[in-house]
Amino acid sequence: MTIAEIHGKISEAGTNLSERMEDLLTSDIFGCMRYLPAEKVLIPFLHTARSFHGNALTILDEITKIHYSFWPWLTSPGCVPCQPDIVLGLETKDHRVHLILVEAKYYSGLSSEEDERPEPNDQLARELDNLHAISCVDLGWKPQLDIATRTLLFVTQDMGMLRDLLAQSLAEYSRKRNRKGDIFWTSWRFLPSILEQSIEKERVTENMAVLGDMLSLLLRKGLIMFHGVEPVVEYVSLPQFYGSTATRYSWPGIPESLNIDYIFEVVR
Repeated sequence: MTIAEIHGKISEAGTNLSERMEDLLTSDIFGCMRYLPAEKVLIPFLHTARSFHGNALTILDEITKIHYSFWPWLTSPGCVPCQPDIVLGLETKDHRVHLILVEAKYYSGLSSEEDERPEPNDQLARELDNLHAISCVDLGWKPQLDIATRTLLFVTQDMGMLRDLLAQSLAEYSRKRNRKGDIFWTSWRFLPSILEQSIEKERVTENMAVLGDMLSLLLRKGLIMFHGVEPVVEYVSLPQFYGSTATRYSWPGIPESLNIDYIFEVVR
């Protein structure tokens, strides 16, 4: 049983195939991260993210605990409700928490666009709006946690940031809330190299199994980055099928000075 099934995210009738695919991917990958130390996969993956405005997502504090909230329904006052895929809470030893709202996509696009209402309604703009209003209590976490930072992270299978899409979401948020926002982006495709590096260093058998399963899933889905063409290590001599010699051809009615050397002879 996956976390997606627990939350009723899989349609038995097959009516929401694209959503099922991304919910399963989110469930499988982030669900596995729950059973691994954060420094193995989660933190390195978060560090691959960059924001629309060029900022790096860096977690410098010592993290003592990770809170996971899958598909929470957020109904902040004055905001259009939303349901992000995951909200992460990276808790430090002094009980502060770095809040990271994750919207993950695989095949499908954004589920909502800007409309005429006064509140942000584009999916990312709406989630950014709720992100700045929610508390740890809203997520069912300890009320004494103090939120240190709030980050919206957009995860897709693309090889580069979807700048036009992010610009559109940020423009609505800025226009309707009269304040600047930022959205971070990363790709599922950054994960395989992180997993490979973790597997090389891993000595715990149970961790190795989880890391290996995650890597196998991503490779099966083809979620890797293009790393260039492998250098040629062996040259192959091909047989000569065609050769050529210069032949003079005179076109009727054209002065000899304008005729050209025409090359065409098949070698059999």
